[in-house]
Amino acid sequence: MIDNGFLKITDEANDIAEQFEKAFNTPKQTWLLAAGASFMSNIPLMYPLTRRVLELARTETFKDEGEILSTIDFIESDIDENAHIEIFLTHLADLISMSVRSRDQSAQLGNAKVGFDILTKLHNALLEIISDTIRWGYRENWAEDGQQLNPSVGTSEKPIVTIEHHLNFVRAVFGRNRAGLEALRGPVEFFTTNYDTLIEDALALRGVPYDDGFSGGSIAFWAGYGGAANPPHKARVVKLHGSIDWVAPKDDASRLLRVRHHDAYPAPKNQVVIYPQSTKYVNTQLDPFAELFQRFRVNLADGSERVLLVCGYSFGDEHINQDIEVAMSAPDSQLTLVAFSEERDALPPILDDWRKTSWGERIYIVSNKGLYNGDRGPFWELDEGRDWWTFTGVTEMLSDGLPADIQEAMA
Repeated sequence: MIDNGFLKITDEANDIAEQFEKAFNTPKQTWLLAAGASFMSNIPLMYPLTRRVLELARTETFKDEGEILSTIDFIESDIDENAHIEIFLTHLADLISMSVRSRDQSAQLGNAKVGFDILTKLHNALLEIISDTIRWGYRENWAEDGQQLNPSVGTSEKPIVTIEHHLNFVRAVFGRNRAGLEALRGPVEFFTTNYDTLIEDALALRGVPYDDGFSGGSIAFWAGYGGAANPPHKARVVKLHGSIDWVAPKDDASRLLRVRHHDAYPAPKNQVVIYPQSTKYVNTQLDPFAELFQRFRVNLADGSERVLLVCGYSFGDEHINQDIEVAMSAPDSQLTLVAFSEERDALPPILDDWRKTSWGERIYIVSNKGLYNGDRGPFWELDEGRDWWTFTGVTEMLSDGLPADIQEAMA
């Protein structure tokens, strides 16, 4: 073991870094991007989003509608006190489902009954608030002493959402040092749980042809993901929870459209199609979510040597976790998982469980505490921690390789 003053370098640490670097550069890449990837772009994480959405619902959208305010209060008191807006919407969708099945088209909320129309009105309005908050941006601000300051709030006149982090990321993924890999890897698959359009916008601004499942231009209709007959694409974007620019037209509910914001057509006040919740009361044939998740499962289980790179995800979605676990644990799996994850008191519990399994050796965890491989680690620790687990840190590694201190130590 060599101690160079700030890193304890062992043969094992060097070996893990070399293996990680090889996995990180595997030609066939699948990315899973979640809320943390858009945080620096002034799009709120789940809990700030929850506080903002429910505040606007209470103080602006429904401030004079007592029945809806009571419904919001009931749901908040009925779900876990640490639940975020996705859980709130799941609970609300379950109530809508119960109202559809009931004889009087209502659901029992404590001592009161609330009708289908009220529940769906609340549901659709919350989706609109989420959409506007994400479209224009919102960020809570905190002083060093923990005191909450006035938030930064974007508007249609003055949005605060920025795209430079995603532009840098796309440039790094498709940069010169990766040119010519398309024949080996096929399109890079970007799966995301985010409702924002930053990854699509960055791909377009960088001139990277991509397939998002829609056919058309600024206004497009859902056509699904095609095969070899489609024009060649360097990227494919799969939005597992929908998007702020997806709508179900009121005049033709059998279709799903991707539209421009504030256009007078196809019709005003269409329903925004974002579904963070697992329970959906809409007709399943009208939504693409089954196809989107099936595409995720098929991609992970294609049997090839592929790496799944996960950034900005807290491993809190049971459906996604299950799909990853099934793919990783398959007897013939050649899938490698690279998880960029913040480690506060501990790693996310499911990641900690996975890394100790028989297939844990195909898992690399890049955290602020260091680098893990299976049940080994952390390696390459620094007293001040590392930022290579962040979206910006991932982009830097794509562009420049391992952190300079590790490269120097390995030389």
